[in-house]
Amino acid sequence: MQNGRCKIETSDYVRFLSNLEDQSVDLILTDPPYTISRKTGFKHVGPKSVERFAVDMDFGTWDHAAIDLDILAEQALRVLRRSGTAIIFYDLWKMSYLADSMSNAGFKQLRFIEWVKKNPVPLNSKRNYLTNSREIAVSGVKLGKPTFHSEYDNGIYSYPIPNNGKRHHPTQKPMSLFEELIEKHSNHGDMVVDPFLGSGTTAIAALSLSRCFSGCDIDENYVEIAKERVHEVHQSRFVC
Repeated sequence: MQNGRCKIETSDYVRFLSNLEDQSVDLILTDPPYTISRKTGFKHVGPKSVERFAVDMDFGTWDHAAIDLDILAEQALRVLRRSGTAIIFYDLWKMSYLADSMSNAGFKQLRFIEWVKKNPVPLNSKRNYLTNSREIAVSGVKLGKPTFHSEYDNGIYSYPIPNNGKRHHPTQKPMSLFEELIEKHSNHGDMVVDPFLGSGTTAIAALSLSRCFSGCDIDENYVEIAKERVHEVHQSRFVC
């Protein structure tokens, strides 16, 4: 899928980013695999009344791929324009590794962005009094004066987890969250990139806000889902 404003392809993140030109991207907004899948007992939390709150923490083969954070950070910095920003979600307990990789690559003004989930899971609070209610991203800019449309921003965003048939990927982020981040960190006509596209949320959000988009995913099945979602939302405007 490719035209003047949207390109989606099946590729790994290294090859995809390597093929992008220097200083050709305004915003990288992405959510790579955290490699945190594990077997849990959350599918058997007790009474039938709480079964609907159970969650499986094995996200499948998608979450088993190892990511070289140094390569990701170096390539991200290379392709960003001088006023560009990278926002990368990652596992809370590995956040220091991501921040170190971005700092070593040359990113400036590293900041944390926090997504607070309004409907976190698992909700078996009798056994787990603190639910998994937030996810963290690191943002970094290429130079000292990035594109940023906000007078003051504490970096905390509250949105519910996508559900009710709107969930296409095990770690899918809310459309409204990505729309707000894109709107604040880029301009109309800017190029937004996601090298871990998953089911296409970043693409749809970018196109809805009159940005250009380029992205990839290594899983061909998710690439097809992303294309279908873009076609469904934006219809013939972005059909090749």
